[in-house]
Amino acid sequence: MLSRNRTSITGKSPFQRKPSIKPSKARKVIRRFHVLIQKRRIACSKLGWELIDNDEKSNQQLISEKLRQLGLQERYNIGIQISHPNQDMEQKLLAIHKYTDPTDLVAVLGYISSEINSLGGLKNYQHASTVGQDPNRGGDSSKRLIKWLKEIDIYKNRKPRALEIGSLSASNYISKSGIFNPVVRIDLNSTDSENILQQDFMERPLPKSDEEAFDLISCSLVLNFVPTHQQRGNMIKRFRQFLRNDVQATLLFIVLPRPCINNSRYTTSAYFCEMMQALGYLKVRYHETNKLVYILFQTSSSGQSAIPNNNDLTKFSKKHKLQDGPGMNNFAITL
Repeated sequence: MLSRNRTSITGKSPFQRKPSIKPSKARKVIRRFHVLIQKRRIACSKLGWELIDNDEKSNQQLISEKLRQLGLQERYNIGIQISHPNQDMEQKLLAIHKYTDPTDLVAVLGYISSEINSLGGLKNYQHASTVGQDPNRGGDSSKRLIKWLKEIDIYKNRKPRALEIGSLSASNYISKSGIFNPVVRIDLNSTDSENILQQDFMERPLPKSDEEAFDLISCSLVLNFVPTHQQRGNMIKRFRQFLRNDVQATLLFIVLPRPCINNSRYTTSAYFCEMMQALGYLKVRYHETNKLVYILFQTSSSGQSAIPNNNDLTKFSKKHKLQDGPGMNNFAITL
């Protein structure tokens, strides 16, 4: 029997092991990473610094240059040196939108940067996300999508095409179901160049014809990572341009963290579905777990929803406080 622990003459194992991380730890890393990136964006915005979405190298260079120009590097270093978690700094994180003093904001930035580095940065976040997508370890939100597709059975006698935005694995349920051909997978920071195209959906060229468009778009845990409510709105408006007009119906699958829908001052499940209806989408399936919300939308036939009535969208052009309470978040989408 071959030993799994044997080494080659070079001293290296012939088996390439991927770093191990438990699903519970993966979920914790993902949630914390989202919080840190969001709070860093707020702090930089209050300082008048414009970060670049999903470009960590450029953002670090920008922050370093601004600190040098303002002579605040020492204050930033104080934040870096504070141990984690620190009760005082955690309180400042929660209330970062209230701070205006650059020295306070910069110290919080240092605290944030220190933890992002300790979490392994974007690379470790992506690994944690991939673990969360592993069907063998209880992840993969597309499992529910495939279950729903089998229930509604709208793809008779044809092979539909799917676009998966924010794809983390070519081995998930949507890819292995056999329903779609092809499944086009894109992600901002692909870790699998052979199967997942590194691409920003907002910069993806528009389909030139229905032959290049899709029967289904899957957007799982992506909208909540889009920086602003305006950009989230731009994204959901753009979906329709990638869906076919020559078939009876097309589908849009969206997954969000449950707090985005059920614990937000500006968004509820009813309000979100009403917004999507104004864009021409009908909710056909809905499910909540303790942590996630899954929604499957269907478009009207023959492209009738491709150009929504602007009068219907006016209601959603601004944020509206729908509810309020301690501990609620400010997740919002505007069109």
